Amino acid sequence: MAKKIILGGLVGAVVVFIVSSLWHTVLGLGEVGIKVTPNEDAVMAAMRASITQPGFYIFPAPNMTPGRSKEQQSADNAAYASKYRQGPHGILIYSPGGEDFNFGKALLNQFLFNVVAALILAWILAMGAARSSFSARAMTVLLASIFAGVVYILPYWNWYGFPIAYIVGDMAGWVVSWGIGGLAMAKIVKA
Repeated sequence: MAKKIILGGLVGAVVVFIVSSLWHTVLGLGEVGIKVTPNEDAVMAAMRASITQPGFYIFPAPNMTPGRSKEQQSADNAAYASKYRQGPHGILIYSPGGEDFNFGKALLNQFLFNVVAALILAWILAMGAARSSFSARAMTVLLASIFAGVVYILPYWNWYGFPIAYIVGDMAGWVVSWGIGGLAMAKIVKA
């Protein structure tokens, strides 16, 4: 069974990688909901002048200082709510620059992430393979991808305001790629 798990995981990872690549490049659906920053040069110049450290930034920033009294927390929450209402609000994943983007390394990392995930799912399939049909095994992978989207992608919309078009496009991409990958895995990982 170990050989089936490894083969199923590797085949699933390759299928997911190919389908995801097509989703992003040929169909162009991986960028749904992403916009180009207006006045990008001016915005980037302001960021270079203001932000020196890489990180995950939120604005406006709530006061996260520990040990504040309830009264101070209440006042801070009211101030934050006012700033939030006034806008703008959002998040920024920031790097000050100075390095080249290594597309090959990013692709390799993505493939390795797919391999790890596919091996985990192949193992899950193998645990129930003797009792389940092909369609049940394929549905297991599909449901796992939907679960991951609900747990990891929807919170980006809920907490950080990611555009719904982006959320739907991203979730659909993972459901389609893992759904197709699940068909290949279900064919290989069986009793």
